[in-house]
Amino acid sequence: MTALAMIIGMLPMALALGQGGEQDAPLGRAVIGGLLVATGFTLLVVPVLYSVLRAAPPQPPIVIPEGHI
Repeated sequence: MTALAMIIGMLPMALALGQGGEQDAPLGRAVIGGLLVATGFTLLVVPVLYSVLRAAPPQPPIVIPEGHI
């Protein structure tokens, strides 16, 4: 929700509205792009990586009694 509010708040800056807005537009676009990438990474990539890495539960170590080697 906070990222969405920030993106909406940066839209006028990114669209270069107003006098002298052409100077600030690249900064607004960069901020919006960074927020979108970070939000997507947090919501999609991190859970997928976590589930892939935790797919198999850890196996207990194999104990071989003495004299059987």
